This record gives sequence, C-alpha cells and structure tokens, in this order.
Amino acid sequence: MTDTPAHPVSVDIRVLELLASKLCHDLVSPVGAIRNGLELIEEMQEDEDGDGGAAAIGGFLGEAVKLIDHSSGQADRRLRVFRLAYGLGGRDQKGFGDARAAATGYVEGSRTRLDWPERVPHDMTAQRRGVVKLLLNLILLADEALTHGGLVSVAAEGGEEQGRVTVTAAGRPGTLNPEAAAALAGTAGPEALGPRTIHAYLTGRLAESDGFRIAVATESSERLVLTAEW
Repeated sequence: MTDTPAHPVSVDIRVLELLASKLCHDLVSPVGAIRNGLELIEEMQEDEDGDGGAAAIGGFLGEAVKLIDHSSGQADRRLRVFRLAYGLGGRDQKGFGDARAAATGYVEGSRTRLDWPERVPHDMTAQRRGVVKLLLNLILLADEALTHGGLVSVAAEGGEEQGRVTVTAAGRPGTLNPEAAAALAGTAGPEALGPRTIHAYLTGRLAESDGFRIAVATESSERLVLTAEW
C-alpha cells in the first residue's frame, strides 16, 4: 500500500511552481527584448540590397545594438540577484560585497534608489550564516513595496553571534499589502499564495530556517522598516 504524501510536500511543490513563475515573469521582458533586437538586425540584413539606404540601415542597426545591450544587461543583473537570493550558494556568502553589487545593479534604471554604504558598519555582521541572503531578500521585498519608487536604505550592527540588519523603504505606499504581510509572517495558507506574495513568503521561511526574527514596522504612510535580528 502506498502511503499518502504528507501535506507539507504539496506545499513545497506549490512554492516551487510559484517561484518558477515569478522568475520567468521577471526575465521574460529583457529576454524578449533581446530577441526583438536580433530580429530587427535580421530584417536589416535582408534589406541591405534594397533601396533603404546605407545610412538608414546603419541607424536602425545602432538602435538594435543599444536595445540588445540594455536588455542583456538587465537580464544579467536580475540573474545575479536571483542566484544569491534564491540559490543555495547565497546562504554561505561571507561579506556584503557581491550582494551590494547585485542589489545596486538590480535597481539600476528603475524608480528605486539604493543607499547601501560600503561598510554596514563592518563585515563582521556578514559572517553570520544566511544573513547576506536574507538581507538581499529584504531589499527585494522593500523594492516591491515601493510601487511608485523611492529610496531603500540598508544598515547593520553587531557581529556573528548577535546582531541586526535593517532595510528601510521610503516612498509610496511605504507599507506591505496585507497579503504580503501575511505571507511573510507565515500566517497565509498555501492556497492564498500567488506570484505577488511568493517572495514575501520565501523571505519569511528563509529567516525562520536560519534562526532570524523579522519585524515589520510602518513608521508613516511613506516609511516601511524591515528588521532581522539574531
């Protein structure tokens, strides 16, 4: 007789499916733009013997190259963040350098600005296993909350045994929506999760698995503070 799978197994599968949907959604735009740029170049090559003129073709070629360069850079920056935020290697990161560079690239060209000093305040905080991964996920969560753009600031104090990292989102709406807050806290059931809340849910579960305590405070209508302590 085959045992019936435990309920948590179905939860894990749903989480994986939602995460895959989120990653595909975030990457389809830049990858699609790269494809559009390549198709434009192919069309220009077919028209080289026509009467379009070398100058016009050269102009279109320049625009296509710019499109491919911009979109490939965007895809690369997103992949760098996803590797650290969701990948296995991110948990063992020591030092903030790679995560800071990845987060800076992630917000490049968006309405969100990142204030993350080079020493926050020192890399002893980053010696705590899982803290770099969690901090990067908190930054992404803060960016998601700022639907109209704003400033995400990062601070940290303490060391490997005891410490705290703080991510502040200043801008509108400056709060987590109720569904994301419930997903972060783990009070939302699996059936309530969706592509817009899966990141909050994963952030909360990553924190729990590595022994972090997350606090969420809305200081004003345009200021959200996310704190992780250990």
